[in-house]
This record gives sequence, C-alpha cells and structure tokens, in this order.
Amino acid sequence: MTSSTYNNLAGLQGNLSTGEVLFLQLLKEGAHVSFVGPNAQGSQLLSALERLQTSPNAAALKIVPALTDMAAANMAVGFAQASSRPAVLVLNTGLGLANCLAAVYGASRIKTPLIILLEEPNSELINEDPPLSIHVLELAAPVTKWSCQVRSPLEITRLTRRAITEANAPAKGPVLISIPSDILAQKAQTKVVDPPHTSPLGAADHTFILKTARSLVSAQNPCLIAGNEVSQYRARKELATLAEVLGAPVYVESLPTGVNFANRHPQFGAVLPFDTDKSREILQGHDLILALGMQTRLPTGKDQAPLVNPRTAVIQINVDPLLAGRTMQSIASANADIAESLSRLRAEIQLIADAKWVNIAKQRAQDTIGAIQNRRQKAEESIDYPKESDPISVFWLLRILDGLRPQNSIILSDLTTESDPTSVLSLEGSSAFIGTNAGLEGYALAAAAGTQWASPDSMPIALTTDISFLQAPQSLWTISRLKMQVKSVIVNLKGKNDNLVQNAITQNMGRKQGWFGQSDSPNACELAQSMHVPAYKARTMGELNEGLMEMFAAQGPFLIDVEIGAK
Repeated sequence: MTSSTYNNLAGLQGNLSTGEVLFLQLLKEGAHVSFVGPNAQGSQLLSALERLQTSPNAAALKIVPALTDMAAANMAVGFAQASSRPAVLVLNTGLGLANCLAAVYGASRIKTPLIILLEEPNSELINEDPPLSIHVLELAAPVTKWSCQVRSPLEITRLTRRAITEANAPAKGPVLISIPSDILAQKAQTKVVDPPHTSPLGAADHTFILKTARSLVSAQNPCLIAGNEVSQYRARKELATLAEVLGAPVYVESLPTGVNFANRHPQFGAVLPFDTDKSREILQGHDLILALGMQTRLPTGKDQAPLVNPRTAVIQINVDPLLAGRTMQSIASANADIAESLSRLRAEIQLIADAKWVNIAKQRAQDTIGAIQNRRQKAEESIDYPKESDPISVFWLLRILDGLRPQNSIILSDLTTESDPTSVLSLEGSSAFIGTNAGLEGYALAAAAGTQWASPDSMPIALTTDISFLQAPQSLWTISRLKMQVKSVIVNLKGKNDNLVQNAITQNMGRKQGWFGQSDSPNACELAQSMHVPAYKARTMGELNEGLMEMFAAQGPFLIDVEIGAK
C-alpha cells in the first residue's frame, strides 16, 4: 500500500472496525489478494473487505470467489507458490476449515505461506457448541505451523503480525487466525503498524564453507542434488555456477515443486525417481554428494538398502533448520541461506584450487556433459514416433504440449505418472513449472487459477488426471467467471490410479484397473461447457495436435480431455 493511501487513512482510523484493521495490516505486510470460500458470504470478514473496497480513501485486498472452500484453498496455495507472497484464505465457521483440510495439508508439505482467516460464532456462543462449530485450534494443529483465537480487538494487529512472521519464517507454511464474529464487528482499538525490517538468513559459517570446499576439491566424482528450497529461496543461478566450476552433474530431488535446476542444462543429470532403488542406482559411483535444500525423504522399506551408499560422503545445506542433517545421513550440515553459501563456497574453491585441479574439473565437465548427451541421444533414438491415427500416450502428450505452449506459459501439475513432466517438458525459467509433493488430487486446476492472480500476463496450464479433475471441477466456475487465461489438460486414465507416491508408500507399484470403463467415464467436456468453458476431446494423436492448437489459439479458458490409450 502506498504512503498516500495511509495518509488518507489517517482520518479513518478511528472509524474502522477490527475486521477492517485486520485486512489493512495484511495489506501493509504485502498481501494483496484474498481467496474466499462460498460460506463466507454475509460474514463479518467479507463485509469488512467489501467496505474497504467501496471506501474512496482506502485500499483493499482483491476478492477472488470460489464455489467450494477446497477450491479457494488450492487457489491460495497456487498464488503463494507463484508469487512467494503469503496468500489470504477467508473461511466461515469451523466447517470451512474442515472442508479444505487436504489443501492446507498440501500447503504444509509444499512449505507454502498461507494466512487462513476463520470467522467463528459470537464470543458468548463459542462454548455452547453451536451448529457448525468445531474445536478449530485442535483441528488445525496437525496441518498448520501456528494457530490462534482472537479474544479481544486489542490483539488483532499483534496477532496478524505474528501470523505473517510465522508463515514466512523457514520452513514456510500455513497459519490460522480464528476470530469471533462480534469481535470483527467491534470498533478497532489498535492501528495498522509498519512491519519491522528483517535481516535475511546469512551464509554458512566460514569453517563449514572451508571444509566443504576442501571436500569438493579432493573428491574424485562429486555430484549435487537440487532440492525444492533451491527454487523456493532463489538459489538457481548460484547452483548452476558452482556446478559449472566443479564440472559435476546435478540431480533434482524427487517430486520437485518448482524448477530447481534447468532440465536442459548440459549438466542436468536426472530427476531422482521416487523409487529408492532406482535413485540409489543413479547416485552410485559418486564419492561425495552436496545436497542443497532437499525436502523429500524417499521411503525406504525394511528390506531395502539406504538411498546413499555408506561409503559416500554427504554434505547438506538447508534453509529449514529441521531439515539440515535429517534428509540423509551426512558428515556435515548447515542451516543457512543456500545462494549466499554457494557464492562463498565457489569463491573458496577458486582460492584453494590449483591449475591441476582446474584441468581435472574441466575434464570432468566434458565427461559429464558427454555422458548426459549420449544418454539423451540414445533415449531419443529409441522413441517410436506415432502416426496421427495412433492412441495417445502420456509421454507424447507432454512432448507435443511442450512444443506448442507459448513462452509465457506456466505448467501447474499434480501428475505423478511414469512419464514425469519435470523430465519430459523443457523447463528453463524459474517460473516455468509449479507442482506439489503432497500427492493430493484436486490441486492443479485450482492452483492454476491462483497462479493467474500472481502472474496476470502468464498463461497457466493445469496438467491433471481425470480423478484429480473431478475433485475440483468447481474451479472452472471461477476461471470462467473471471475470464482467466487458464488452460486445462485432463490426462484421462479412465480412473486408473497412477499415483506413484501412493503406490510407493503402499509398496504396490503395479497398475490397477481403472474405476471408469469406456461407457461410464464422466464427460469432462460437457462439465466444462456447462460452466461456459470451451472444451475438446482428443482420442488420437491427430486429434491431440488439433485440440492443443485450438486451445492455445483460444482467448480465455479452454479444456482439452486427452484419452490415454497407450503406454
């Protein structure tokens, strides 16, 4: 909010309600969009937002309505991922929180800052167990970083400030403020305050940097793993520079939630599979692993060997203090800013490295790049190019989508199929891909709508399965009503469970018979058209090409239902 707006507000402060001060404080903290569940209509929270919007002297958060609380929550998650700003989710009663617990759980797994505002019954009724009431703080505890219940208008500014701090502090995550309706309506007893200047987390200490530099210089075959914190805390450039100095391959942790490392970089090794045995096979032969910002710990069964050979040295750097030293058994770990640590690490290596080591690193780079190029060439040569009349596979859907999508597109994916989008798609820019590692259905379509608010000039593309789409088709209503540029690609597996995360956890990697047959599969196109979203059905490769070109030529939202008929 601008200083002139606050000057205009000076005369209004004495007339504001507690709810209005709450939203003005959020604006001051950097929030500017609120995603609102349907049951919030008529609530004191929404009324406060609407009063600010109609005031000639005050700014207000934009209101994005959704048909379900779950859709609103996933929109907020997508917005927070795309913008790196805290998203505001407005709900009514404890039932609103219960309706979207899965999405809040997803935000906690993705480490996404989310401010949940929950209006409760009047203070004198809370202990009377009124209809639709729930013990909100107990319900929120397992899936939020912090939660509170406002007891007085005097608390609103202080608790809002703490909520923002908790949501943005590593590890980022969702927080909840529960506010009785009567307190929201009362005259404000506090004023909006300026947030303090916060000093960022610094680099790892000099001793750690020096020892790590020496370990990397003395290693025969080092590698790096780019975890989700690399993209979340903007360390991609520093990682690429260090990898090029070392000449080492870079692998990406399983289930990336962003572009941790450009997958067309000549030193991009692979996205580590969620299968521990396959990932171990990729990492074997490396005598030192520098693991940067890893969040996902691969499941290891009781009869499985660990991910990393005990003879391999592991060094970790994490922003989240609860992850440093925990992701894998390591010889050293640091809780520090990744980008700053990598910059100092590169400088230290250049100080201690001699000409002999520089030549070794150059040769290692040539060998690494050559091996990766050979592997890519062999994979390309083994591909059978389909005819127009052939059935569609997930791999070819991703390949053709990648070739046709515009440069300003952002892929939002909840696919965990065998053809991994983060390997098949060309992902160079830091905002080219946003995903989830929570294994939840219903994420991608709603998150794409939220992303549009974070990046208005972009074209979000929701990449989701038929089952996942059916968890949140209501998001199409918001997309259509607000005339968003969101494109929806339904990977129609006939209800087949191809979720590798769930299958790995249950130790059942086999394919299962789908829920839907040829005749009883729900018609996604008719559902989209009922919400005024143009749609297209593709069953063959020729129809896929035609449908994707029509989708990208269309102004506004569009849905293509792609029937998968081949591996």
